[in-house]
Amino acid sequence: MTSALLISDVMMPGMTGVELAIHFRRTQPECKVLLFSGQASTADLLEEARSEGYDFDLLSKPVHPADLLAKLRV
Repeated sequence: MTSALLISDVMMPGMTGVELAIHFRRTQPECKVLLFSGQASTADLLEEARSEGYDFDLLSKPVHPADLLAKLRV
């Protein structure tokens, strides 16, 4: 069985990683999403997504490889 996984930074040119994650979830509801961010403003974007029914995992940058692997195993 294959699982879809989206790994993205939150702050990107053109669209946020949260917007990208919502798009993926609309087309692939089972897609796991892992977002990275080094900015405090990310909390507002995630809260807005949660209010729309989307809950995404977030790792703060810099990301330690062990933390990344732990999230991927879940």
